[in-house]
This record gives sequence, structure tokens and C-alpha cells, in this order.
Amino acid sequence: MSMDLISSCDGQRIIDVGSGTTTLVDTLLENQYDVTVLDISSEALRILSNRHGANLNYIRGDLSESLELGDFDIWHDRAVLHFLLKESERESYVANLESCISSGGFAVIETFSTDGAQMCCGLDLHTYDEKMLVDLLGENWILIDSIRHTHINPFGGERPYVSTIFRRK
Repeated sequence: MSMDLISSCDGQRIIDVGSGTTTLVDTLLENQYDVTVLDISSEALRILSNRHGANLNYIRGDLSESLELGDFDIWHDRAVLHFLLKESERESYVANLESCISSGGFAVIETFSTDGAQMCCGLDLHTYDEKMLVDLLGENWILIDSIRHTHINPFGGERPYVSTIFRRK
């Protein structure tokens, strides 16, 4: 699902936020993307670095705080936004997104939907529907596409998701 959404966006410079140790980056590299991974976990970044070396750019950071990220064509998130429970954390998330995606760029945001689980890995979630995401991103973004689907997590659990593509005005 993620790759289908990403490949429908223009551009090659992508930041995958909350990347963890995802194998999505393998596919992105195979498809000639210039990939930057961002995660709060130095261990996750170490594992990716052992796997990919200099083929990736690495940023350790917390999206609930102000970060200097650089410039990208595409922002991809399947693992962060739904864990940000405070409004101030979500505001920082949007500020970081807007700091690195300029007009014409894309945000691919995939999150637990409102009709799904309220917890993941023992952590509370802030779930979303399309309107909530439109409201969160605000007037600088246009919703291009939205897909409801069931994500199968690495442990086999089914999670209702909403996956969206936004374009920056």
C-alpha cells in the first residue's frame, strides 16, 4: 500500500518518518528514490545503517519537537502521527512537515482509522478519519486521495487504517 501511494507522487527525495527498521526503504532504494529516514530510536537507525550504509540519509529526532530536516518532495508516515496524543505534539508534527515540503510537494500519511484499535503495542492512539486529517493539516494542503484498508502488522494483527495523499498548495 505505502509504495503504491508513494509512487503516485511526483519527486524522488523522500523522508520516511518513524521509519523504525522498515523494509519499505529497500523498495524505495530499488526504485531509485533518494531516501532519508527519521526515527526517535538510535537503535532503529543503527539497524538500518548496518543494512544500507551510505545509501540512506539518517536523522534521529522527535517530531513532537522542532527539527531541521532539509527539503523533500515526499513525506511518508505510517508510524508516528497516531502516537501523538497532545495537540502541541501534533502542531509540531505539522510544523516539521511544512518546514521540509514546499508548494507542490506531497505528504503520504497512513494512520489508524477511527473504526479501529485505540491502542497499539500497549500505547494509546489518536485515531483519524479523512476529515480529521484535512483539519489537522489545514488550508495549506489538499487531500488528493484516501484509501481505507486493513493493515496487517508484523505480528499478524489486523488494523483498520486510513491512508491519504495530500499535496501542498
